[in-house]
Amino acid sequence: MQLNGLTGIIYQIGVWTIRLFYTNLLWFVFTLLGLGIFGIMPATVSLFAVLRQWVLKKEDFPIFKRFLYHYRKEFVKSNLFGLLFLVVGFIIRVDIIFLSESSTLMLQILSGVMLCIGLLFVIILLYFFPIYVHFDISFTQHIKYAFIIGISQISSTIMMIVGLIAVFCLYWYVSGLIPLFFMSLFSLNLMWFGYRSFVKIEYLQQEA
Repeated sequence: MQLNGLTGIIYQIGVWTIRLFYTNLLWFVFTLLGLGIFGIMPATVSLFAVLRQWVLKKEDFPIFKRFLYHYRKEFVKSNLFGLLFLVVGFIIRVDIIFLSESSTLMLQILSGVMLCIGLLFVIILLYFFPIYVHFDISFTQHIKYAFIIGISQISSTIMMIVGLIAVFCLYWYVSGLIPLFFMSLFSLNLMWFGYRSFVKIEYLQQEA
């Protein structure tokens, strides 16, 4: 039965509320199963994989089985990426702090360079998970695609950031939502705009 108008909108809000609550719960449980540090990356990949199906309007699939499948499949690979991001992020942070405290002109210039590198690193992180679950590519291509798409699709990148800020403000003022939708709502924002970027690129390629 097709629901239209206000009834259809209310129904869709209810459906997405349940989806986001359930996937957020799965993310939390599977993160704990990996002892936190080893569970957060595969759990996040699994969350994005499920969200991608819904963004593609594919709804007829077992959520738990799909989540568990990706968690097992991507456990090692996703943790390798997590280690890489952790090390690179730590190095960038230390360099920015060290250089920003220096009064030397050359080091101040290097501080600005490191801030730009830090911004690019953040952009790569924004697109990493949507790309990870959408494309079947090699280890290094994940980083390359995230960088290229993040820079070329600047409007979507800005909307991602705006969306993250909006969700953060929502949690700030309604903190009771944090345990219910903490990771799922953030991830839906990234997956939604990430997929919009992929569609735009495919359209431009077809036009060319």
